[in-house]
Amino acid sequence: MALKLTQLRDIVEKVASAPRLNDALEILVNEICHTMDTEVCSLYLADHERGCYYLMATRGLKKPRGKNITLALDEGIVGLVGRLAEPINLADAPSHPSFKFIPSVNEEHYRAFLAAPIVSRRTVLGVLVVQQRETRQYDESEESFLVTLATQVATLLSPSQLRQLFGLYRQSRLQGIAASPGVAIAPGWVDQVQPLLEQVTRASALDIEQEQERLLLAMSEAGEEFRRYSKRFSGSAQKESAEIFNLYSHLLSEPRLKKSLLAEIEQGIVAEWAVKVVIEKFAAQFLELKDNYLRDRANDLRELGQRLLFHLDDSLQGSNSWPERFVLVADELTATSLAEIPQDRLAGIVVRDGAANSHAAILTRALGIPTVMGVDIRPEQLDKRQLIVDAYRGEVLIEPEPILIKEYQRLLKEENALSKTAETAAELAGELKSGEHITILLNAGLSAELEQAQDKWVEGIGLYRTEVPFMLQSGFPSEEEQVAQYQGMLQLFHQKPVTLRTLDIGADKQLPYMPISEENPALGWRGIRLTLDQPEIFLVQIRAMLRANAASGNLRILLPMVTSIEEIDDARHLIDRAAHEVEELLGYEIPRPPIGIMLEVPSMIFLIPQLALKVDFVSVGTNDLTQYLLAVDRNNSRVANLYSALHPAVLHALYRIMVLAKRVDLPVFLCGEMAGDPTCVPLLIGMGYRHLSMNGKNIPRVKYLLRNLACNDTEQLTAQVLQSSTTDEVRYQISVFMERRGLGGLIRGGR
Repeated sequence: MALKLTQLRDIVEKVASAPRLNDALEILVNEICHTMDTEVCSLYLADHERGCYYLMATRGLKKPRGKNITLALDEGIVGLVGRLAEPINLADAPSHPSFKFIPSVNEEHYRAFLAAPIVSRRTVLGVLVVQQRETRQYDESEESFLVTLATQVATLLSPSQLRQLFGLYRQSRLQGIAASPGVAIAPGWVDQVQPLLEQVTRASALDIEQEQERLLLAMSEAGEEFRRYSKRFSGSAQKESAEIFNLYSHLLSEPRLKKSLLAEIEQGIVAEWAVKVVIEKFAAQFLELKDNYLRDRANDLRELGQRLLFHLDDSLQGSNSWPERFVLVADELTATSLAEIPQDRLAGIVVRDGAANSHAAILTRALGIPTVMGVDIRPEQLDKRQLIVDAYRGEVLIEPEPILIKEYQRLLKEENALSKTAETAAELAGELKSGEHITILLNAGLSAELEQAQDKWVEGIGLYRTEVPFMLQSGFPSEEEQVAQYQGMLQLFHQKPVTLRTLDIGADKQLPYMPISEENPALGWRGIRLTLDQPEIFLVQIRAMLRANAASGNLRILLPMVTSIEEIDDARHLIDRAAHEVEELLGYEIPRPPIGIMLEVPSMIFLIPQLALKVDFVSVGTNDLTQYLLAVDRNNSRVANLYSALHPAVLHALYRIMVLAKRVDLPVFLCGEMAGDPTCVPLLIGMGYRHLSMNGKNIPRVKYLLRNLACNDTEQLTAQVLQSSTTDEVRYQISVFMERRGLGGLIRGGR
C-alpha cells in the first residue's frame, strides 16, 4: 500500500495538538492503526533509570487496568530493536528467538511484526510497533512510513514530559488534598460499570415514541433512586446529605430539561445521545467559567446525566459485584455512586478531580470515609494495587512495604481504641484536669454531622453556615423558607445560644443561580461585602432570623469577612431597620440578639480596641486567617503543603488577638478547624481561648484531651512554642508534650 506524506503530516499534527502526553500517545496508536490498516499498534517508552520499557499505549492489545506492562531493556524483540537502534520486520514474530510472550496482553494471535526505534540525540526513547494476524512481511512503503513517523515522534517527546510520565509509574507516594480525615488500608478498585457521557456514540432511533418512553422510564427510576437516598439520609439525621439528593430530584423535574430531551429525540436519535447532547449543553456554561464551585454544579448536571444513562442500560441494572474491602479510585466522585456502594466494604476514596466543597466531599465527611482528592494519576494505575490512604496528610501510598503497612495497622488499631475511650467523655462537661471550664460548641450546616444526640454534647451552636441551604436550592429561598430553617435550629437548641452566620458566598463559594467570576475570589466580592452591596438579600435574611428568634430568644448573629469598622456600622444599620420591620409585622417588641464578626482578615487584629465598641463578640475563623496570613490556598494541591495553622506567624497572631481582647473585655470564640484539632487545642488553651466551636465528630476527642490537660502545663507549652521559628519546631514540641502525658495517639504531626 502507498502511504502519502500528507497522511504522515496529519498524524503528527493531531498528536502535537493533544493537551496531554497521555492523550497524544493514544491518538498516535489509533491513527497509525487506521492509516496503515493494521490490527495492532503499540508504543513502548524506555525508562533508562529503571532499565525497562513501559507499554505506554496500544490499540489492539489488551492492557490490564492498574497493571504496568514492562519489558527489560534487553528483553524481547522490542529490546532487540532498542539495542540495535534499527527497525525489524518479521513475517512470523513468535518464531523469532528473541520473542517474549506476555500472556496478559493477548498477543499470541499476531504473526506479522514491524517495529521502529524512536531515537533522539543517539538515545533510544522508545519503540513503535505494528502487528497483524496474517503471516507476512510489511512492504517497503509501510516500513518507510513507520520509520519516518518514529523520527517525527522523537521530536515531540521532551525529557521533562517523559520524566513526568515515568514519575506516575515510579511513584509510591502521591500527594492530594485531604477532603475527609482518616486512614484506610485496602486494594484500589475502579468502578468500570458506571456509564460516562463521553462514551456515548450517536445512533439513529428506530422508533421515536419508544425512545421517548425509555427516557421517561429512566427519569422516573432515577427520581425514585434520588428520593430513596434522600429518605435514607434523612432517617439518620444527616439532613444536609439528604438535601444533596433533593437537589438532584429538583434538577430532574426541571421542565426545560425534560422538554429539551424529548425534543432531541424528535430529531430521530436514541435517548442516550439525547441525554449526552442536552446535559453537556446545560453544563457547558458552568464549565466555561472555570470556577471551582460552578464546576461542581456542572458536575451535578453530569451526575444526573450519567444516572439517566445507567437507567437506560438494562444490562447495568441489579446489584454490583463489589470487593469485600476496597479503596474506591475514580476520575471524579458523585454523590449517587457513593451512596450506592455498601459502606461496610468501602475503606477509603482516592479521586483525581474534586473539590473540598463538592457534594460528594460533603457526603464523605458525613459518612466518615477517609478521602483524598486532587491526586494527579489515572485511576486504572491504582486498580487492584494495595493502597494506604492517609487522609490526614492528603497522601496515598502505593504498594507500600510490609513494615509500613504494619505501622499503619498499628495506628489504626490505636485510633479505634482511642475513639472508643474518648466516646465516654462526649457527654461530660468540657473542663480541664485542673478544673477550669471550657465551652464546647458545635459547627453546623456543612458536614452533615448535626444530630439531635449531639445536643447533649455541646453548650450551643458556635457557627451555623446559612449558605448551605442557599446552595442546595435553584433560587434564593423566600423569607418564609428561611424562617422555617432557622426556627428548626433555634428550637432544637432552645435553651442554648445559636450563632447564625449571615450569607458567606463569593466567587470561590457560589450559588448556582448567582454566578460570580473573579480572578482572585479570596480577595474579591464575598462575605459582608457582597451582602451590603445587595441589601435586599441581607434584609430578607436578617428579618427571617429575627422572626425565628422572636419566641426562643437564643439567636446570635455573626457577620463574615468584615474588614472595616464602616462595614460593621452599615450592617448594624440594616439590622436595626430589619428589627423595626419585624416589630411592625408582629405588633410587639422583639429581643435584640448579640452581634459579632468573624475575625478572619489580619487587618482586624489591629482594630480590636475599636471592635469592642461596635460588637458584642468576635469569632476567630482560623481557616481563612491562616490562608490570608500565609498567602496559601489550602485547596490548591500545589501549595497545600505550605498551609499550616501551626506556622509561628499564625500562632503569634492568635496570641495577640487574645491579649488585646482581654484588655478591652471583648468575648472571643474560635470556630476554625484548629478548635477541633487535638494538636492545636493545648496551645489554644494556653493562650487563653475558652470557647471552642467544632464539628461534631471532634467533640469526644477534644473533651477527652481537655480532661487530661492542666492549665499551667498548657501555658508553659505555649510560652515555649512562641519562641519557635519554624513549623517543624512547633510540631516537635507539641509531640513531646503529648507523648509525655500519654496522649500521643491523639495527634498525627509526626506520622
